Amino acid sequence: MLDESFIFLPGIREKTERKLWDAEMHTWDHLLDAKAIQGVGKPRLSFWKAQLRELQLGPKELKSLLGTRYTWRAHKQIMDNPRFVDIETTEYGEITVLGVSDGEFYQGFIQGRNMDRHEIARVFADATCIVTFNGASFDLPIIARQVHGVLPDVPHLDMRHICAQAGLRGGLKHIEKVLNLRRADAIREIDGGEAIYLWHSYKAGREEALRELVDYNAADVLNLAPLVDLVIPKLWRYVRYGEPLVFEQKINIDKFK
Repeated sequence: MLDESFIFLPGIREKTERKLWDAEMHTWDHLLDAKAIQGVGKPRLSFWKAQLRELQLGPKELKSLLGTRYTWRAHKQIMDNPRFVDIETTEYGEITVLGVSDGEFYQGFIQGRNMDRHEIARVFADATCIVTFNGASFDLPIIARQVHGVLPDVPHLDMRHICAQAGLRGGLKHIEKVLNLRRADAIREIDGGEAIYLWHSYKAGREEALRELVDYNAADVLNLAPLVDLVIPKLWRYVRYGEPLVFEQKINIDKFK
């Protein structure tokens, strides 16, 4: 996927990239071996070749190279050790639960219990990327302000915007229904407003409310791994090969818990 992409080269947009594919420049190697490409001047071709030869493909470099819109094209390179992240907050934006998973295990950090900055930083320490839903405008800025210094400088896959590129718009729960992603019955009807109520109910002494809130957060976090697996490969096949974007698979995310 990444080594078939040219979108990051100076002067290339999606239309130009498509022309390169049509000219049988299917991978970086094809472009590097090309003596000439119709419609591309020799100075520009030489410049693109130089850019490809000098590429650095570490997590920080990929983040800068692809920008927020195209980072998903490097998902095979950056998903070695992902961190799936979601937060719950009060109505005033104060974090109540910060949930993190590596794709297998979930850990919830709860305000007033185990919201320890050093432990959270340890969980993020060796991450190769961060995956969220709407995290660019909500979760990550809030974490950066309230839990200083825990977020690594790695690529970020915001699945809200990636889903939109695939024609899947709306909130996470709506997209879940479209993709037939299922949650446990006990938390299926909980939304952001209910999550705020559950926190206040817990603070008023109802311990069960905290368990429901953490279960809801865990579902949001654990949901992200199958969402990536369902959406990104199909989005690539649509962009690269023009295959229709059809989402009909059924996944029960309980198996990811």
